[in-house]
Amino acid sequence: MNLTVNNNSHIIDESTTIDKLIEQLNIDSKGIAIAVNLTVVSKEHWNKTALKENDNITIIKATQGG
Repeated sequence: MNLTVNNNSHIIDESTTIDKLIEQLNIDSKGIAIAVNLTVVSKEHWNKTALKENDNITIIKATQGG
């Protein structure tokens, strides 16, 4: 199945959830926020949120600055 993650195309397995996606992409889940089709999904729902063909995923990582 095709997805767009931060403007990059990815092919992933069917029946993939958000938590499986970040695992497949080797992304540390600490300090990130994820939106699916411009809707933010809380971390407690990542394992229940199934991704669909052509979903647009945005992953934002918190950074420190000053």
